[in-house]
Amino acid sequence: MWLLSAASIVCLSFALQEIWVRHPASHFFPLPMVAWIWLARRDGVFRAVSSPQNTSAFKWLTASHLLLALAAFVLVSPFLAGVAFVLASTALAAAKGRTSLNEAPAWSLPVLSLFFIPTPLMLDQHLHQVLAGQAARLSQVWLDAMNVLHAVQGTIVATAQKRFFVDDACSGTNTLLVAVCMAVILSCFNRRSFLHVGTLMLSAALISVTSNVLRICVVIGGLHYWGMELDQGAAHEAVGLVFFIVDLLMVWSADHGIHFILNSAPGRFVQSREQPRQIPAASMGPLGGFSVAVAVVGAGLLLGPEILALTRPAQTAPTPAISENDEFQMPHTLAGWVREGDKPVENAMIGKLGVRNQVWLYRKDGREAYVAVNFPFLGFHDTRLCYTGQGWQFQRQVDGALPGDKQNTVRFLEMNQPTEMARANLWLSVLDQNGIPQTFHSEKPANRIADRLISRWTAPKPVSNTYVLQVMSLDAEADDHGQDALTELLSDARKILAQTLVNQSTLAGKESE
Repeated sequence: MWLLSAASIVCLSFALQEIWVRHPASHFFPLPMVAWIWLARRDGVFRAVSSPQNTSAFKWLTASHLLLALAAFVLVSPFLAGVAFVLASTALAAAKGRTSLNEAPAWSLPVLSLFFIPTPLMLDQHLHQVLAGQAARLSQVWLDAMNVLHAVQGTIVATAQKRFFVDDACSGTNTLLVAVCMAVILSCFNRRSFLHVGTLMLSAALISVTSNVLRICVVIGGLHYWGMELDQGAAHEAVGLVFFIVDLLMVWSADHGIHFILNSAPGRFVQSREQPRQIPAASMGPLGGFSVAVAVVGAGLLLGPEILALTRPAQTAPTPAISENDEFQMPHTLAGWVREGDKPVENAMIGKLGVRNQVWLYRKDGREAYVAVNFPFLGFHDTRLCYTGQGWQFQRQVDGALPGDKQNTVRFLEMNQPTEMARANLWLSVLDQNGIPQTFHSEKPANRIADRLISRWTAPKPVSNTYVLQVMSLDAEADDHGQDALTELLSDARKILAQTLVNQSTLAGKESE
């Protein structure tokens, strides 16, 4: 079936191109791809297409794959292309039919191909924010055990020395997805049952979340106790790599442990589904002993914060100040608004709302507005998720353009927080590292489909670094004159920020020559 092969390859290429460009959390797709190809070649799946065992199911699945592939390219939808490849993998599994004891289970190829589906509706970004918020909140237990004075504000863990932004480095999204993928691959090669696979995937997710919380505590504890900067540079990458390797070893250990629990009983001999011969239930062997050793290492990590709290130097190293190149300066006057003080105000107000970095307070005609510059974010940052994590609810949203713009580059939000009975108006504008305003994509289903049909191929690649400009007013009952004044404040502030970014980009270009 050359048509099935050609359509499958094209669909897979389409889906993987989307993953590579827009879904960095799924950049581990070569791992399941190698496993998919290895199992398909080893078990002779491709040869089974010429004489399928389940002819009817194979034909129906092939027809469904071709129809879905056609729909994917008509609608320019990488998501449908990924689903079409899953159907193609299922058709191959149906052609292969029953498997022998030395072959992977029939569900292996379809389940592995699920990792090639681009995440729709920005669900991966939502998962990223949920994991970041949960990691920040769960870290409080260990930080309390370590006697580290701290406060959690959304995805920010603030200590006396520094504010750690979990969203940038320690959400653990990539580690969790890779751990789940490894759980599936281990189950495929070891011929595990569906119950075993589900239990192992859940265990892998819990292991990943737990180790990620411990990683945050190690980074914060390293600065608190020994003055070590583990949240950036090569040190941060090394810490992440160590925890990642430990995660994979613990997933491998969990696979052996779950297999022992589900298929063995003390003092009995059982016929394992995965093994063609009888094995002693309590037999462990050298690999089993190593599995126990890995579990012991994991237990040591769980006790790490308690051990860390026992060693406290008398003094901690001072936290280095932010360099002048990393700071932004807002003028004393913006569109008739007068700045409060000579330096940015404390981050108490905006930080409480889950916002990061520099904040200025401006006043005009008895009104107050906070101007915040949040930087840098990797890719387009949806600031609403930070506010949602702090309990804010959005009542109204309008995407528009400032005078001189031709696209929707400004987002206006009306929001309230029921727990504190607070209301606020918020204006957002996102700029790239060259000072170019970024467009807010429409969230209406009809407009999303139009974007897929018309501009998908010509859409620019996601920017690497973005800067978020926010103007927030706690006077939610402002009249039209007040709204116009706030819009003018946003416009002038964006011009200043854009010009600063242009100057920094020009200076960096000259230095690189």
